[in-house]
Parts: sequence; C-alpha cells; structure tokens
Amino acid sequence: MLKLFESLIFLNMKNYTAIKAACQSNSKFTSRILDEFLVYYAADKDKLDKEADQRLGTYRHITQSIDKSWYNMLKTQYIMHRVMKEGGLIHKYLKHAAIKRMEEEEKSWLEEQAASPWKFSFARVVESPEADFYNMEDVFTGDTYLLYSPGMSDILKKESVELWFNLIGYNGSCWQTFGPLSGYRSFSGDDVFFFATEVNPLIADEDALMEDVSRNPVPYMMLFARSNYPLTIHEGQVLEIVVSELEDVELNEAGLEKKFQVDRIDSVYRMKLKGMENKPHFAAAYYDKEEKFLQVTAMTEKGYTALAEAFQTLKVPVGAFADIYVRPSMLTAAQEILKREIELLPYELLFEEDIDQGDADVEMKKLNELMALAIPVINQGKDPDLEALAQQVGLDVEANMETLTAIFEDIKGKRKG
Repeated sequence: MLKLFESLIFLNMKNYTAIKAACQSNSKFTSRILDEFLVYYAADKDKLDKEADQRLGTYRHITQSIDKSWYNMLKTQYIMHRVMKEGGLIHKYLKHAAIKRMEEEEKSWLEEQAASPWKFSFARVVESPEADFYNMEDVFTGDTYLLYSPGMSDILKKESVELWFNLIGYNGSCWQTFGPLSGYRSFSGDDVFFFATEVNPLIADEDALMEDVSRNPVPYMMLFARSNYPLTIHEGQVLEIVVSELEDVELNEAGLEKKFQVDRIDSVYRMKLKGMENKPHFAAAYYDKEEKFLQVTAMTEKGYTALAEAFQTLKVPVGAFADIYVRPSMLTAAQEILKREIELLPYELLFEEDIDQGDADVEMKKLNELMALAIPVINQGKDPDLEALAQQVGLDVEANMETLTAIFEDIKGKRKG
C-alpha cells in the first residue's frame, strides 16, 4: 500500500526539468518569430505601431517619465496582444502568403499559439514549487496556472510584490510572460477594480473589467509607472479608504450620541464612531437627511466593520462588505494617470475647518526635514522608509502621503532625465 502511495506521488510530481526545457525552446520561437518578424509584420499590415503610439500618447504625461526602452517594450507588448489575444489578428495572418511560406515547424508553432489565446492577467503568487516557477492565481477570474518566469525571480530578489500584471501565453506545458513585467508593491485586486471603474464607469464586475483590459490594456499598463508606491501601515493596520453608500435610508436621530460624535451642517450629519474616530481608523458616516442618503467610511477594514455593526444595531442595513476599497497609493496613482481629482468623500468638505497658518508652517517644516533625510537614500537608488522617517521628524505620514509620493516621483523623474 505504501509503495502504491509513493507511486501516485511520483506520478503527480511535475517534471520541472522537462517543462523548463520546453519553456526555453518556446522562448527561442518567440524571439525568432515574434520579435524578429511578426511585430514588424503586424505594424506594417494593420498600422499597429501607429495605433499603439496613439493610445500610449493619451498618457504622455506618464510615459515621458519612463525609460525609452520601457516605452518600446510596452508598445511591442500592445502589438502582440492585439495579434495573439482571443479573436486576434493571428487568425487572419495565418492565411497570408508570408506565414504560409514559413518553415513547417514555425507555422505549426504559430497555429498552436493561435489555438491558445494570450491574455493579460492580474495575479498573485500562491507558491514557488521550483526555481523560476510560480503557481499563480488570477484575482479576477479565479484561474490558477503554472508560470515560468526568471524575470519575476530577479524582481522578487530585490523587493516584495503583492500583485502582478503580465501578458501570458501557453507553451503546451505551462504559461510564460511576454513583454515587461509589472509588479505592484501596494496595489491589491480591489485597488485595480477601483481604477478600472474610474477608467470605465460601466464596469460592474470582474468579467467586464477583463473585457475592458482586452479591449484596451494601455490605461492598465500605466499603473506600472506608479507601482513603487509603498504600502502604508499604521499600528498594524493597512490603510485603505473603505466606502459604502445607501439610498432611501430613514435614520432615527434619537440616541445617535450614544455611539457617535455627531456634528451637523444644515441637513447633513457627520457621525464619528466613538473609539474609532481617530487614526488609523477614522470611522465616520455622513447622512443627508433631505436626500435620505448615507455614506459609511473608514480608513481601515477594522474601522469599517465596527461602523457597519454599529449601524446594524440601529436597524440600518450596512453590509459587511463595502462598495469601495482603495488604498491611498492607488487613489494617488489613479488621479495622476487619469489627470483628474477623485473626490470620494464630498460631504467631508462641508466639515473641514480652515487650517491655521502656524500649523501649516510647522507641517511644511517637518516635510522639509523628512525630505532632507530621504534624498540621500533616493540618490543611492533606494526607496526611503517613509514610516520610519516620518516618525523621526514627527510627521503624520498618512495625511501627507499624496504630497510625499508626488515629490518623490518628481525627484526620480528628474534623476532619470
């Protein structure tokens, strides 16, 4: 019985040596057929180079800050996705004389690729069963797949990555990447979904999101330019803006003071949850009595959960899962990429107090002190530890995250220039 069990284990083990050999062989085909021929063929036949430049040109304010070599890789990746995706141009090209004149082995390889469309995937690493091999899980489709990528290994030796955005194709044994590898330090699947709905407000679910990526991946490619934004953690809590909105809410004002610190301006109430009203949670709700509209917000999941439970005791059906989860890093990135301000908490503007100039001067002094400490680190090609530096100078890093990231990106852009 033990021998049978051992045999089954052996049969289920993947032969990574053989798979790696298949991957390396596939890479040779990719280099010879795609990089040296098909990219230029598609650019000529369907003017895809011009199409890529036009779409990338929409985000010139982002692409001008990245290396020219990276821009060219993005452009090539865009062209090959148009060719090799489901319903892509490869099916038309296989009928063309130039393809038919290829050697049989090369033509067969292209036919196999056409039968297994390439796709973009937002995925996380589940485990690495062997060097340069990764079991991946797509965060939007739920698909799991084996990926071979020495390039990912090189990146992971230098930094941690929460989410990957790669163009992948199947080689018969496992999946491989094509083009630049986009690894995000602090963007989650929820962040990407938020970004997608800002790119296209008609997106309502994961399927629609991936259809939008397939239709035009360029906006999503731009996220890489801001992928080094750090994950912000305060007192062990990951900071993210959590928001739910409810319509036709009848809120009984009696007894609100038992659970909330209540402020009111005209018909709008702000209700800060006692015990969770300060950092890092900032749990608060806004109720427009005339519109019967309730917005529930927090800066941590823990704060949102406590707020939702408080409203449930008041018979207000605030769900356990919010409508929006977005980290400050993604909110900043989305605003920069899309070139517009995204206001998630409009009612809070009613309650903002004028900032005392003396306080503003003190805050600016702390920012300058932090930058003086951070610049030598940046000059060494490293990312400064914002949390540690902010604590050293007494600066509230969450409140100033957008300013800091903008300053750092500007410095890095000038250094590249």
